[in-house]
Amino acid sequence: MVKISKKQIINFFFPILIVVTLILGIVSYPNESILAAKKGLSIWTNVLIPSLLPFIIGANLVVDLKVVDIIGYIINPITKFIFNVSGKSALVFVISTVSGYPVGAKLASELRNNNQISQFEGQRLVSFCSTSGPLFIVGSVATGMFKNPSLGYLMLICHYLGSISVGLLFRNYGKESLSSDKSSLKTNVLNTINNRYKDERGFFVLFGSAVFNGVNTLLSIGGFVIVFSVVFEIFSLFNVISLISSILYLPLSLFGVTKELCHAFISGLFEITIGCDRVSSVLSTPEVLRASLSSFLIGFSGLSILAQCCNFIAKTDINTKFYIFSKFLHGCIASIFTFLLYPILKSDLFVSNFDTMYNLVYDNSVWNFYSRNYNIILPIFIILYIFMILLILEKTSYNLKKES
Repeated sequence: MVKISKKQIINFFFPILIVVTLILGIVSYPNESILAAKKGLSIWTNVLIPSLLPFIIGANLVVDLKVVDIIGYIINPITKFIFNVSGKSALVFVISTVSGYPVGAKLASELRNNNQISQFEGQRLVSFCSTSGPLFIVGSVATGMFKNPSLGYLMLICHYLGSISVGLLFRNYGKESLSSDKSSLKTNVLNTINNRYKDERGFFVLFGSAVFNGVNTLLSIGGFVIVFSVVFEIFSLFNVISLISSILYLPLSLFGVTKELCHAFISGLFEITIGCDRVSSVLSTPEVLRASLSSFLIGFSGLSILAQCCNFIAKTDINTKFYIFSKFLHGCIASIFTFLLYPILKSDLFVSNFDTMYNLVYDNSVWNFYSRNYNIILPIFIILYIFMILLILEKTSYNLKKES
């Protein structure tokens, strides 16, 4: 008789239970499900296609035309020292910061599938090279939802600082030391050009392939967005979201989070566009708290985008669980940076009185002292942050020398 562990049984039946629940929900609430699907379709057509499709096509061309390889050879010494990744890997980070989710995870997965990076380097790469783009943070969230464009630039900086911080934390993952390239830059560039022409595919063939792959990628992304919009609606109708909100409200209430804000935050854990919009609309809560929670949602990215990224990562040997954990860290660090740097925008922060615990957190001598003296405390915090980074780099360099 074949022995099956309890974990295997749970892993087998849990997805079935979720799917059956969703099907029952769609059958029981067909009108609500159709409206939710239309909302997801609207997000896909009005936000994602215009903002992502040009970047995905461009990113595919950049890879196929070997631009990634050439720039990678140039910046390789810097990226190897800071993040312990190759130059071509760091270029994925640059493309991701411009284009947004899920382009970074897609490009990193392609590098791994083509054996251009190792498994450990791929894991380090996806930990910090999967980011949101400036168009979403500054345009959609800050300007469209918070009605405060200057807040968008602060959240954008904090988002990228969080990503870089996670990259530094994961730089020793796998205890892998990248081998030094003994070939000269000129030799590597000439070899890249030679390999490019060996491919025997002209520009228009590559361009057509980039468009085809980009459209297919966007179709896949649209499917995820629509499905998760329906998932959230069904769970809301079944009061699952209310139950989760009630549970999560207990610890978050210590930081002044109301039930309304908690429910809005939960929606963002499923889909960040919907979540950030709902969080920003809770005007009874100070902007600093709403912005910090939105920064977490953008850094964590939500189940919808996590599913999109894991769809690419799961086709490689990169661990998806570590990727999700790195996105959780990204969200936490980005929200902390937003909270600490917020006084740059507001010298006198708006504070509302909800209860005694809220006042204990936001209306106390420590917070008021930080608000009045942030121009002194903030540089000290930045210096300590840089010192921590240098300490990590020095310790890593010492361990590598010791092992060699």
